[in-house]
Amino acid sequence: MLRQKRISSLDLILALVLGGLYLTSLHSYVLFHSLAEVLRIAVAAAIFMLIWNVRQSLDNSYLKFVSIAYVFICSLDIVHTFSQKEMGIFLAGETNLTVQLWTGARYLESASLLVASFFLGRKLKLGFVLAGYSVTSLLLLGTIFYWRVFPTCFIEGAGLSPFKKISNGLIVLVLVASITRLVKKRDQFDPTVLRLLVTSIAFTILSELCLSFHVDVYGVPFLLGHLFKIISFYYLYKTIIETGLAKPLAVLFRNLKLSEDGLSRAHNELEIRVHQRTDELAKANELLLAEINERRRIEEALRKSETKYRTVAENTYDWEWWRDPEGNFIYVSPSCKKITHYEREEFVADPDLLLKIIHPDDRLPFLSHQTEVEGEMAAGEIEFRILRPDGSVRWLAHACQPVFDEHGRVLGRRGSNRDITERKLAEDSLRESAKQLRHLSDQILTAQETERRRISRELHDELGGALAVLKLRTSFIEKNLEEGQTELKEECRLDLKYIDEIIENARRLSRDLSPSILEDIGLTSALRWLIDNFINNYKIKVASGIVNVDHLFPKESHIMIYRIFQEALTNIGKHAQAAHVAVKVQLEESRVCFFMEDDGRGFDVKSPGAREVPERGLGLATMEERARMLGGSLDIRSEAGKGTRVALCVPIHKKEGL
Repeated sequence: MLRQKRISSLDLILALVLGGLYLTSLHSYVLFHSLAEVLRIAVAAAIFMLIWNVRQSLDNSYLKFVSIAYVFICSLDIVHTFSQKEMGIFLAGETNLTVQLWTGARYLESASLLVASFFLGRKLKLGFVLAGYSVTSLLLLGTIFYWRVFPTCFIEGAGLSPFKKISNGLIVLVLVASITRLVKKRDQFDPTVLRLLVTSIAFTILSELCLSFHVDVYGVPFLLGHLFKIISFYYLYKTIIETGLAKPLAVLFRNLKLSEDGLSRAHNELEIRVHQRTDELAKANELLLAEINERRRIEEALRKSETKYRTVAENTYDWEWWRDPEGNFIYVSPSCKKITHYEREEFVADPDLLLKIIHPDDRLPFLSHQTEVEGEMAAGEIEFRILRPDGSVRWLAHACQPVFDEHGRVLGRRGSNRDITERKLAEDSLRESAKQLRHLSDQILTAQETERRRISRELHDELGGALAVLKLRTSFIEKNLEEGQTELKEECRLDLKYIDEIIENARRLSRDLSPSILEDIGLTSALRWLIDNFINNYKIKVASGIVNVDHLFPKESHIMIYRIFQEALTNIGKHAQAAHVAVKVQLEESRVCFFMEDDGRGFDVKSPGAREVPERGLGLATMEERARMLGGSLDIRSEAGKGTRVALCVPIHKKEGL
């Protein structure tokens, strides 16, 4: 009965307050609005103080979140109250400012009620919530007062703006969603508390709907909207304060009560579980005995297996070892003696012996390898030299990897060292042979160019001179023949024509063997002449873009570049069956690249390289060798049916003063 009277008294007080507020609205809208806001702020403050003081023992995150949220919501409502133009506090003095602050507060309120439902059953960090609401409130006020980017909400003489009407609809939808979430989580609340919360949000929705239809702040919809807002706060007050004081276990300690009920049920089940556990332990003991016997059998098998593996490890030619996590040798195979001439007991006694016998030039790379693989717990490989006691040097190929047990714990690192001295000596011998072959190749190409120049001079000077004399003598004979000797005169004319062809062929052979055009007009012009000659001989269209590069290379490099161009164009003309060729010279920062591309039948680039040298064809091999002598690179890309692309890149060697 006492509780019923208390509820009736609160309802009567609410009715009187609402009636009084209505009467004050008839006398003064400012007074009505201020009293309504003060009532809501007082309720929010009371809710926050109660929840804050019992926050350590209250495990309902929803109520904590809502209490903090309403403090900041009502703070915005205070600014909203002071913004009325009748107050004269803000210079703006516009109804739009008041409605903007109200709209921002309602957005914050609806979002808070929805977000709070997601914290049910979760631990809430109040400091983060307070900081979050502080930042959000300041940003919201900044958009209205400082940046003035908050959309217009009220238009004088026209009423609510389209944004405000849309906002009211959105806010109502969010509030409906928050009710839906509460109903889905109803097992987290006492039925009375849930009913009061839903009622509070329902009146908030009615308030928003009324405020969606008012045209001015003195209309009935606006009055009803504020009254419904007070009723919603009243039910929120009843939810947390009145119901919380009357039934604290239902509101503040509901989860604790559920835990106590669960503990009672667990106590009733404990004896049953004890009996069950006793039976399980008896069976477990039987299984344990069986497992012990099985483990003994496995250990015996492991001992036999270990004997086999140890036999293999100790008779392998490689030097096998195992270090613990501290770097001490757990195992060293006997083959270390064969490789290093040190006993394995010496490595066990001195863990740093391996580092000490590494060649001084290889010690730092080995330490870097060791730091890297141990830091990353990874496998690794390296090659290094060691010094035997007699001073002789041996090359070792080292490989190591971490060792883990079945639980992932590090047991150290195992490694294997193999003597590769003979292989290294063979590699050095091969490198020396390759070096000698390259030197010989350079000499051959140089001698070839020298011999070509000699033959070119002989063709030009001796054969050319002899042919010129022969032409003069034949011409003399023709002129001194009698008029009746027509057949001899015709033969002389044919001989003169034939001699001219021989002279022209000799000149062409001379130019091909040693192009004097390089000395006469330079590399760039010689390349252009070579392209023109290619077009005349093979009737293939060529698109060229050649810039002057003569000053970028020494004279001795010109013939090499010319020969590579000559060989590439000859290959295209004889084998490519191309219709178009593109030639381009590209200047880069430190090199010059010559590109030549055709649309011919192409070929398999890998095939010549895979063949034996005699079958490969001297053309491509000679081009590659000349590119190497220039200090550059030659890249040939081709595919059957898709043409060929040749790229020669040569480093720039500018002369002094250029």
